[in-house]
Amino acid sequence: MAVLQQTFIFLILMGVGVYARRIGIITPENQGNLSSLVFSIAYPAIILSGAVNSEEHIATAELMLSFAAAAALLLASMILALILAILLRYERKFWGIINVMVVFTNIGFMGVPMIDGLYGRSALIYITFFLIPFNLLFYSYAVMAIRGFKGQSGFKLKAIANNGMAACFLAIILYLSGLKLPNVIADSIHMLGSLTAPLAMLLMGSFLLDIKWSEVFSDPKVWLFTLAKLIVIPCLITWSLSVFIENKLLLAVCLTASATPAGNVIALLCNMYNKEAYPLAVKDIALTTRLCVFTMPLTFKICGLS
Repeated sequence: MAVLQQTFIFLILMGVGVYARRIGIITPENQGNLSSLVFSIAYPAIILSGAVNSEEHIATAELMLSFAAAAALLLASMILALILAILLRYERKFWGIINVMVVFTNIGFMGVPMIDGLYGRSALIYITFFLIPFNLLFYSYAVMAIRGFKGQSGFKLKAIANNGMAACFLAIILYLSGLKLPNVIADSIHMLGSLTAPLAMLLMGSFLLDIKWSEVFSDPKVWLFTLAKLIVIPCLITWSLSVFIENKLLLAVCLTASATPAGNVIALLCNMYNKEAYPLAVKDIALTTRLCVFTMPLTFKICGLS
């Protein structure tokens, strides 16, 4: 199954990251700079590459349905994440990071290749438009939530003025206008975007050395969070959306967006903006990434999309 193959690839890359950390190529001193490289350059490029390389345009009705499904999924995820944080009795200062880890998954790094392998190019159109509201919210709400909304009152434009948000707006303009970039520019964007997954996974592997695995495996909250994040919440959301959506491809994208592990970029952001939440983020991201080998095929089967 494609999801198993892709997950094992990422686990191998994380192993290489562990090796790079052990021999001193990746160090605590350069982790922050490498994190900024991924967050500010590589990931925005992968957002743009979805619009730049798109050759097929879906109908307006399907486009509106995709945006509506993405909005419904994000809203439901936020509500369920808050409930989960309360049920697991996390301190209020960690509610933001718990919420972000449930809502913002590895759809960009793991979801795109998985959907391509399972359903082909036609489904990639849906996931491209899914990434637009996903990333718009990520580069606004997620960054502020990770920071704990400290010193912030309401919405501030400066908080979302970054390369990722610029890439989101540019991707929308390119897709809707049908403007084609010269091949040399499009290929450059694609190559930069292709750095995202390997660099992020290498860093994620290096981050694993910052935690004690005995604490991960012995922490009931980490296990409960992981099972809720990877199985319970994705199935609840997909079943609810299936009442209103008949398109199996779109439902598969919804399930993928919810059932993929907590996004490894979140650990990178915690390393930059909220070091207090960093150990919690790394533990939950690490366990969800490892267990998704087993849980993702299970969720697809439970939801009838395998």
